[in-house]
Amino acid sequence: MQTTIRQAFVMVLVAALASSCIRKEENKEENREEESKPLPAPPPEPARSALTLSPTASYTIVGLASDKCLQYVDASADAGARAEIRTCNGSKAQQFTLQAVPGGYQTIVNAQSNKCLDVGGASMNDGAPVLQWDCSGNPNQQWIVADAGPDTIRLVARHSGKVLDVFDEKTEDGTLLIQWTWKSSSNQQFKLKVVAPETADASDKGGETKKAGKAGKAAKAKPDKSEKAAKGKKGGKPAPVPARP
Repeated sequence: MQTTIRQAFVMVLVAALASSCIRKEENKEENREEESKPLPAPPPEPARSALTLSPTASYTIVGLASDKCLQYVDASADAGARAEIRTCNGSKAQQFTLQAVPGGYQTIVNAQSNKCLDVGGASMNDGAPVLQWDCSGNPNQQWIVADAGPDTIRLVARHSGKVLDVFDEKTEDGTLLIQWTWKSSSNQQFKLKVVAPETADASDKGGETKKAGKAGKAAKAKPDKSEKAAKGKKGGKPAPVPARP
């Protein structure tokens, strides 16, 4: 009797092990099939904009719907900071250079952080976050500058074929940017505006430039005591010249 029970137990154990091995082999086969599936074909690329792009110019990227500038949250220079729109202020946080990549693509580099406009995690999905990241040359940091209507462009992510999009068509300061399927709406259309060199210089110097200007005006408006002494009082005689010793 005990022998029969032991035999039955051994048979059950062997059957369980065999079933487990079969499941593992099936999983391996499924994984191999999954790995062998070709990646989805990239979507057709739109025609490049006829706009002449300068590799040495700085640009602001201005939303058509909001008339506000692309920057990163709280003007952060940190990798991973989300892209947002905010009232244009001429700061370096809102200035970008466009650097050409073979194939007609552009990397979009922030003047303050020197980091690239990036689709988070190289996601292919609608709604994926757009942020800044250390420049790597990967396709999720490469953009097509395509026509989007009179004097406007759309920025198309190379890896996904989706466009830069202001979330939910909002226009308030601090609205985040995402990637989304192109639908010809104004929250997906932008203007590239060249930053004048004098504007860039003034933004670098910040308040010092303004202070210097005010100080200069004050000096002109209020001559010092030595000038008054040299000229004398208005309508009176010149101030006496002290006798030499």
